[in-house]
Formats: sequence, structure tokens, C-alpha cells
Amino acid sequence: MSLRTTTLMTITTTTNDEQDAELVLSLTRERVERLLVMLDAKRANGGLNADEAKAREVAELRLFGAGASPKKFARLEAQQVDGVLRDQYRFSGGFQTGRMSSRGAQIQNLTRDVLGEEGVAEAPLVDAIADGCSYAELAAAKPVDVPAARKLALLGRPALIASPGKVFVWSDWSAIEARITPWLAASEDAERVLDIFRANDRDPTRPDIYTIAAADILHKDPNAVVKTERSIGKVSTLALGFGGSVGALQDMALSYRIHFDDAEARRIVDAWRDANPWAREFWNALWDAAMQAWELPGTITTAGRTAFVFHADYLGGSLFMALPSGRLLTYPRPRWRDVDVLDKDGKPTGERRTECSFRRGHGRVKLWHGTLCENLVQGTAADLLRNAVTRIETNPALAFMPIRMTCHDEIVTEVDEARAKKAKAILRREMLTAPDWAEGLPLQSEESVAHYYTKSKVALHEDKS
Repeated sequence: MSLRTTTLMTITTTTNDEQDAELVLSLTRERVERLLVMLDAKRANGGLNADEAKAREVAELRLFGAGASPKKFARLEAQQVDGVLRDQYRFSGGFQTGRMSSRGAQIQNLTRDVLGEEGVAEAPLVDAIADGCSYAELAAAKPVDVPAARKLALLGRPALIASPGKVFVWSDWSAIEARITPWLAASEDAERVLDIFRANDRDPTRPDIYTIAAADILHKDPNAVVKTERSIGKVSTLALGFGGSVGALQDMALSYRIHFDDAEARRIVDAWRDANPWAREFWNALWDAAMQAWELPGTITTAGRTAFVFHADYLGGSLFMALPSGRLLTYPRPRWRDVDVLDKDGKPTGERRTECSFRRGHGRVKLWHGTLCENLVQGTAADLLRNAVTRIETNPALAFMPIRMTCHDEIVTEVDEARAKKAKAILRREMLTAPDWAEGLPLQSEESVAHYYTKSKVALHEDKS
């Protein structure tokens, strides 16, 4: 059997109308991820039989062996000059949002999972690879139940190591998009969500936003929500804030190794929206303001903390969305048109629907309230990051802690080991300093120190300053 993303086999079945139809089975990444999540859940709840264990092994080989992460080592080796990676970013490469994007080794797409319990197996394998271990030695190294390709994928992040005598000091905003979204809505109900963040920031023993979300969905007291249930709240908060529905929730859940069937996902979506009416009101307000601006060229319309205006003489007609910072996001040539309805595999179903879209490059992209909300939130996050980076890089007193990387909402600096504690305090101060245009936005960050770039709790504990 060939493990490819293309169709593996075709089976002829009979419909209720006795008409022949083709049932296509394929090993697309999404389906393999879902299969692995379900098998992992069964393994944790009683174990797998021999056939299921073999199917899991095949699925892991397909998922991790064909992924891009193991190939990063070849790119890292090919692109380093004297052990240093350069030219790895594109300024404003994130199309609509203006976020920084990666190139080359794709630093911003490194796997976040760690190897072994809390990353305990990570450091030994980093050293082994640096010493030139073979693929066979990598496969035989602990943990032996993890495929070698998966090990390579998990070692891409810790392969980035500070210079001798130095350490990385980095800071990451906590739940930044989940904070920005209600702040942008600027409504009374949304302010109550921000109050949850403020209370937890002051006292971490108070329930956080993910615990509250899980409690709302499960109809439980927040203090009774356990860790596995909190994960439901986290996935829901991250997946549904931009107007996504069942598909968005299921896709986000996969990245956290959680599987929801369609009925369960539908129940969670409805429960989250019922508990967060401000979100739907904000999505509708964004769409209404955008459409009104389009219909009345030159008229400024508003929704929450953003504004829209349409200029008919720019790029054949363009809709502009103003971020709180004053930066404009552009949607050239918006149009309504009929398009094919596609199934989960991207194939036409034979049905048509009317859809709004805008011009991007040589093609067109769907425009709906989810696009506007996601772009608005991520664009605002990008502006916060630029503001912090600019303050650090232009302050002569902070020249001892140059920025080496940024990764989404994270800033990574490199400093002498002796100055790590000072750099950590300064970085936290800068991350929690909001620009004037972000007044009222509650910020929180988490700082880390290590000799290499990692999410391993073991390594971070050992290097804790």
C-alpha cells in the first residue's frame, strides 16, 4: 500500500436508490490526524488490539514522515553561515494582517510539542544530533515508541541554540488574541470578558478565561473544572472567536490532540456562542459597517474600535479597515459573485452560492465577517509586537539584549548568562507596556530563559532565572 496524499483505492458501493457511487478512501493529513487522535484516546482508555496498534504506527509514519518539520534540519544546515541563521523573515509577509512571515527554515512554524514527558528526552537528542548521530541511532534512542521522523520534528525548535556563554531570554504574550478580540468589540458584555483576564492577572488562583469557557460549556462551577475539561474551553476560545463553527473547532482541536464528533462539536459551538453574545454582535457589527462603507463611498463607518471607508478610485475600488493603531488593511475590488459549493475534499458538489470576495494577488479570497474579525485581531497583535520590538531595538540602554527572533507574539533575545535575570525583567516590562492607542487592553506575558529555544519544562526549570 502506497502512503500518499492521493487516493489510495476506490470502492464501489450501492446507494439506497441502487445507483453505483464511488467511496474514496484517502490518507490526507487531516484524516490521518483525526485517526491518530481517536486511536490515542482508545489507547488511553483501555488499549489497542494488534491491528489498531499497527494502524497507529502506519498513521504516524504517514503524518510525521511526510511532514515538513524533519526537512527543516537540511534547511538549517544549508542556510546557516558560521553557525548563524540570517534572512529568515519577510516584513509584513502576512498578506492582509501585516504580520511578519517566515522564509527559509520557517522559524515561525516550528513544532511546539516537546519530546518525552515535559521534554525530558529533548536535551540528550539535541546533543546526539550535534555530534552526528545516525538515523538508526536516532530511532533507537529513548523514547523508542516515537518514530524517528517525529523525533526530528520535535527537535527543530531546540536545534536553535544560543552562542557560547549566552542564553536566550524570551517573552510570550498570554492569550493575546483572546484578549484583543473583546477589547476591539468595546461593548459592555465584552468588557466583562476582559475583567476575567484582569482578575486572573492580579491573582493567578482565580479561574482563567479557558476555565470559565469550559465551565460555561459544561455547565459546571469553574472551580470544579479539571485540566482535561479546561482544554475544551481553551480550544473553543481559540477556535470560535473569529466566527468559526464546527469545522474550525474540530480543526483547532486536532492540534491539541482532541477529537470532537460533529454532534459534540455543534453542541460546544452553540454553548460557547450562548455564553458569549458579545462575539456575535461584534461580528455582525463588523460586517454591517463594512457593507455600509462599500455602499456609500467616502463615508466612514465604525464597529467597536475599528473603522471602514471605501475609495472607488484606489486599485479599482478598495475597502479599507482601520486598526486602532491607525494602520489600514486593504481589500481591493470587493465583489459579489456565484461560486461552486465544495465538499470537505475541495470538490464541487454541484450546488452554487453567492459569495463576497476580494482581489489578492492573481486570485480572489472569500470576504465575510470571520475574515474581517481575524484580520483585525491579528493585525492589532502585529502592531503590538512591532511597537515592543521598536522600543527595545531603538533603546541604546538595551543594546546588551539584541532581538534574535520573533515568533508570532513572542520576542526572543540573546544575552550573557550573567545578565539573564536583568534582561528577563526588562523584557517583561516592555511586553506589558501598551502603546497609547491600546489603552484598556489587559496584557500579560510569560518569560523564559534557556540555553536553547524550547518549550520543555525541564529545560526551562533547569535554566530558570
